[in-house]
Amino acid sequence: MKKKNKKKILNCLLVSCIFSLIMITANIGAYAKEINYKNIDLVILFNDNNIDENVKDIIVNSGGKVIDEYPELGGIEVECTSALIPKIKAEDSVQSLSPNHVIKISDEKSEDFVEVKDAFNTSIADLYENYQWNIKRVTNNGKSYSLESGNHNVVIGIIDSGIDQTHPDLVNNFLGGKNLVPAGFQGDLSEFGDLNDVTDRLGHGTNVAGIIAANGRTKGIAPNIGIKSYRIFNKGGETTASICSSAIIAATKDGVKVINLSLGVYELKGKCYWVDPNTGIENYIGDDMAEYSLYKRAIKYAIENGVTVVSAAGNEGQDCSNKKELTSYLNYLYGDYGFKYVGLTYEVPGTIKGVITVSSTNRNDTLSSYSNYGEDFIDISAPGGDLSDTATIDDLCLTTAINSQYSFSAGTSIAAPEVSAIAALIISKNGCLTPKEVAKKIYKTADKISGINSSQYYGAGICNAYKALQ
Repeated sequence: MKKKNKKKILNCLLVSCIFSLIMITANIGAYAKEINYKNIDLVILFNDNNIDENVKDIIVNSGGKVIDEYPELGGIEVECTSALIPKIKAEDSVQSLSPNHVIKISDEKSEDFVEVKDAFNTSIADLYENYQWNIKRVTNNGKSYSLESGNHNVVIGIIDSGIDQTHPDLVNNFLGGKNLVPAGFQGDLSEFGDLNDVTDRLGHGTNVAGIIAANGRTKGIAPNIGIKSYRIFNKGGETTASICSSAIIAATKDGVKVINLSLGVYELKGKCYWVDPNTGIENYIGDDMAEYSLYKRAIKYAIENGVTVVSAAGNEGQDCSNKKELTSYLNYLYGDYGFKYVGLTYEVPGTIKGVITVSSTNRNDTLSSYSNYGEDFIDISAPGGDLSDTATIDDLCLTTAINSQYSFSAGTSIAAPEVSAIAALIISKNGCLTPKEVAKKIYKTADKISGINSSQYYGAGICNAYKALQ
């Protein structure tokens, strides 16, 4: 890997979360778990997906507390002293445990949309005609709309930062959703735990929704499909693996047919140690990180219930098949917080079996300068724009933004929802297909990209809604 690219990755990598748009800055301390000097927040997973009540009693009787339970996943989230870790691990019912890291969004690169001409032109699809090259690329200049544009019997669950529910391009396709951010999360007093509060504080979820289902001045790939929002980030851009996994469960129970995850995390599968700042004692936490397993169980639950899961690949220009190098980044970012990792690190959910992982391409149908890649990691690619040194506003992708506005963005976060929309259109047209059958159709009808080792960058090729629907 070139030295310039390594430096870029070092500055931009968020080990616990890559919120999949190009990053501007990276403050290492902002992305790590803020260690409580008395207690540690843990995720505990049990064997055979059965929560052990005895373990809960051990924690509570020792002065700790059970924060949440995930019966579908056989896991719990708890807060307790680090001294209790060996006792928890000694229970035969415990498969694994892990610190429940706080995931924080980095600053994102996007440009406000400012109209130069016809500022008061609000005709249908005028912005689509003038600016949305990526949507035209995927739909063959809108030809796919005549084959299938979606319906509200098929719903895409957008697990993200929420949505602008009143945006004129989205309002007709918005079918509700759920807020998974708990009351007072991370000291955010604006969070009341209101299950219906899916208002987008950050803009990213609204960007994603527009790529999927906009139907107004802008158009999405599936302009008549139903969308539901599952908000997992507070106004500070913070969440956890347990919140994200619970959102996957909630969306599946609500009957969505497709889940879009325009986010990603790096999770260890190996040995994790944590030094208690009070005692200086190094605690061996486990051989299998529970956060990784939590995502894996949640996605398996979704797929087994007929839900197609699509994920963005991430934007560090990183070869995600190099799992040892990813582990070194874990140690770099979390070493100052007492953590030490030994083993292999995986991009999640992209490496989880059954997930459709999407890389990003530019206007020239080549890999975007920021896109992650990797053999046996990338399944498909889609146009997500570019932000190279020579890129202009024309290389970005126009989509919906909060406050009923529009913005230009670029990232695998833009590419992934294009594939999610195609998956939903395939189901709309062909009926109830399995996730495996949906994925196979997307791969088979992709525009093939020639070249040596092209599959590590593009997977099966660039997705094509028109071909997938023929």
